[in-house]
Amino acid sequence: MIIKRNIMLIGSMGSGKSHFGRNLAERKGWQFVDTDRVLEGRFGLPIAEIFKKIGEKAFRRAEMDVLKKVCLYHEAVISVGGNFPIEHRTLKVLKKYSYIIGIRAAQFRIVSRVNRRIGKRPTMDYNNVHAFVHAMIQSWKPVYKQCDFVLDTTNGRTYDFMQRIEDELVASGVQFKARRQPNDMNNGDDKESSQELKLNNSVTRNTNDSRIPKKIEAHKRTSQILGSNKVGSNTSCCDKRRKQKTSNQTGKGRKSEAISKQHAPQGGNGYEKNRNTNKRRRRTWHERRHQSAN
Repeated sequence: MIIKRNIMLIGSMGSGKSHFGRNLAERKGWQFVDTDRVLEGRFGLPIAEIFKKIGEKAFRRAEMDVLKKVCLYHEAVISVGGNFPIEHRTLKVLKKYSYIIGIRAAQFRIVSRVNRRIGKRPTMDYNNVHAFVHAMIQSWKPVYKQCDFVLDTTNGRTYDFMQRIEDELVASGVQFKARRQPNDMNNGDDKESSQELKLNNSVTRNTNDSRIPKKIEAHKRTSQILGSNKVGSNTSCCDKRRKQKTSNQTGKGRKSEAISKQHAPQGGNGYEKNRNTNKRRRRTWHERRHQSAN
């Protein structure tokens, strides 16, 4: 059994991807997504003008970004633009989520379809349509070999093509994964498990409630012991601070008394000490003369 999210139609331009994709989406009741229309909505321009404005490299890069986002859709039929063949790396990523159906047609059928709307397809050379279509079909051949199913739409009715696709999906055993709805989350098993969890929670709450009084008593005892220790420690800290203050005050008084008791003159060497700073200062000539006269 193969599980996918969506159906993706790839192929060359003019093969009929948009037409058959729209009809397949209506038949299955899914949404239809066209990558060319997504690009037009993003840039606000027709697909041909986008290609002229940003160039081939930027156009292919934008197309690959759209493909990587669109391939994650659930229950959708996606039509991929056939301007360029899909690379092997990107096709490998797309096959993880999408059932790839290659749509092809004969050269004369593609030429007739392309000439219906001249100027719509950006990469088409309308001056030499036959040569361009032939080269395009040759470039798409390796891509068709990697598809899950290939449908030739050269001759036939739309209803017959849709029936062939449905038969192929049944024969290959492909099932598509729908998007999970929020209402589907509530099942019988989930209800039973939730009831069991409620019972377990109620039992644990009752056991914890029985242990609460013992814990409260133990906490009170420890808080009383710690409170008494804190009181003793606070009183001892206060006493230490008071003793330090008194000792500092007595020390300052003793220093001031020692400085006041010092005498200014210090003999006949010409120096004297300042009473306040306790530093020696050289006496002037007039001071020395006055002292010698006395």
